Amino acid sequence: MRLNQEIIKKYLDNQCSEGEQVLVEAWYKSFENNPDGISDLSDDKREELIQRVRQNIDKKIKPIQIYSPQRWVWYASGIAAMMLIFISLSFYFNPKSNNNIARIKSDIPLSDWAKYENSSAKILKISLPDGSMVWLQPKTQLSYNQSDRVYRQVNLKGEAFFDVKRDEARPFLIYSGKMTTKVLGTSFNVKAYPETEKFEVSVVTGKVSVMNESEKEVFVTPKQQVILENKSDILTINELPKDKTFYWELASLTFDNTSMEEVVDNIEHNFNVKIYLNPNLKNCRLSGNFNQEHLPTILEIICKSIDAEYVMDGQEIFLRGDGCE
Repeated sequence: MRLNQEIIKKYLDNQCSEGEQVLVEAWYKSFENNPDGISDLSDDKREELIQRVRQNIDKKIKPIQIYSPQRWVWYASGIAAMMLIFISLSFYFNPKSNNNIARIKSDIPLSDWAKYENSSAKILKISLPDGSMVWLQPKTQLSYNQSDRVYRQVNLKGEAFFDVKRDEARPFLIYSGKMTTKVLGTSFNVKAYPETEKFEVSVVTGKVSVMNESEKEVFVTPKQQVILENKSDILTINELPKDKTFYWELASLTFDNTSMEEVVDNIEHNFNVKIYLNPNLKNCRLSGNFNQEHLPTILEIICKSIDAEYVMDGQEIFLRGDGCE
């Protein structure tokens, strides 16, 4: 979540809109449960820093009459104090950087965020409150801010495919460690496991903005993939093969009393995955039409048709079942 100083200034001058007021107050309240960075200091350093901040507050905030204060006055005073504390801390710990003053780290979710976790071995499909659809890979965690009326914010650890409902008034932001992905409405895949050296964003439709920790921004379009090197913070854009359909894309398949071995070959060819078929399922046959469907949907329907199940391990899929008579 980013909060620029212009919105803060409008709030302090009592000139902000209702949406901006909600954003500022939500940002201010978010610090209640987050570490403030002061408690780790020694007593002398903490006292020195607090005195310095108080002096800055005295210089920055004009005197306010104490009778019948309006609600926004208390918020203004508190927000001004919080801004000065975080500005002081930023220069105290890292004099070369002030980018973290108004940024909430993706690994510190707010208390009012809805949390989702896929602990199964299948792809989990979820619907977010804004109408966007997300397919979570196994071992993936996602949280969604339900209270923010200005942005649609998501924290992601793992891999997920997003089909974001378009809303030009509320950008959709995904925080993944050092990487921030921003869209208005499009479909794309994000691969960002915390323990890996590289994060990836692959675009299916629309235009996607990706930003690294130093706030360098690149734009990615369909059949392109951006890779973030976590150690060097370098962003690189690559072209994806146009003759291949990856598992996060849509595909149309038709089967007419087709053997499962041929079905598996067809899926592998269309989605660039590896499928291991249980020998018991080789005698099963399948008929059906799939018109522009995602791989998880196709797998679920096939499994229901032949009384089987699938599990995923990275790019490998295992089809298991008792077989057909």
